[in-house]
Amino acid sequence: MSHYAGAHTIGRSHCGSFSNRLYSFNATTNQDPSLDPGYAARLKQQCPQGNTNPNLVVAMNPSSPFTNDVAYYADILANRGLFTSDQTLISNSATANQVNQNARNPFLWNNKFAAAMVKMGRLGVLTGNAGEIRANCRVIN
Repeated sequence: MSHYAGAHTIGRSHCGSFSNRLYSFNATTNQDPSLDPGYAARLKQQCPQGNTNPNLVVAMNPSSPFTNDVAYYADILANRGLFTSDQTLISNSATANQVNQNARNPFLWNNKFAAAMVKMGRLGVLTGNAGEIRANCRVIN
């Protein structure tokens, strides 16, 4: 799973996909305590609370948003994972070890990421009544 997550090295996200980490994390704290405070402050500037602009997006990998590289993993180690699922990778010793390895060895990550994508490409595509092309990937039609 941690190798697939590396795809977050490129791309953007709408503020609504992670704003709960900035403004309404849980009943006792507004901001996710696992977020780097400086990174959280930058995100709050980019995505003000109550913002309703559906076109407002931020880079998923702040260190190198336009490059397919291991900076995504370095960002996670520095508590700059945009999504909860990103930051959760270091909450488990097995995946934390993989994150550390990926951050230190770009060649290793490139090979593992390529192999993971080939494996995913072998999944059967559901068609006809068994499948669904979503108009919005986050919502079932």
